[in-house]
Amino acid sequence: MSYSVLFWVHVLSYITWLVAFAFSLYYAYKVGKSYNSPSEKRFMQLERRATSIGAHIGALGILISGGAMVSIPGGQQFGWFNFDNFAWLAVKQVVFFLILILVGFSIKRGIDFKKQLRSEEGEIPGEDVRKKWKRAYDLSMAVYALVILNTFLGLYNTAQIFKPL
Repeated sequence: MSYSVLFWVHVLSYITWLVAFAFSLYYAYKVGKSYNSPSEKRFMQLERRATSIGAHIGALGILISGGAMVSIPGGQQFGWFNFDNFAWLAVKQVVFFLILILVGFSIKRGIDFKKQLRSEEGEIPGEDVRKKWKRAYDLSMAVYALVILNTFLGLYNTAQIFKPL
């Protein structure tokens, strides 16, 4: 695979994660608007699904394409964690490592929410379901904030590469 293909997989993975962020915000808004109605439960499920899809595609795509980009000749050569020459990359990698850890916790909270949702009867979610969803949602917002930070670090690098001499 060529460097440019991997680069675009990397970029599209970030875009997927950012689109999931937009859907997550939208569905969270809908959850708030539909409080104590039968549609509240459905919007909670849709928010969790959007976040889950975005995190899985985004994290895996970035992890695989990023690792592959530094391993093949051609394109920008950052080497394996060449932090002496690329300080921005060190920060970006530390942030991404933190994202991966938080995604694991976010998945766990999402599973807890789904279990609580399945165990509950009725169309309107109870306080336990709301609490589990809120905890999962808050953690995913922290992940999204770090994804946005990581995106800006990548854009900063791209601006430096293409800066006129």
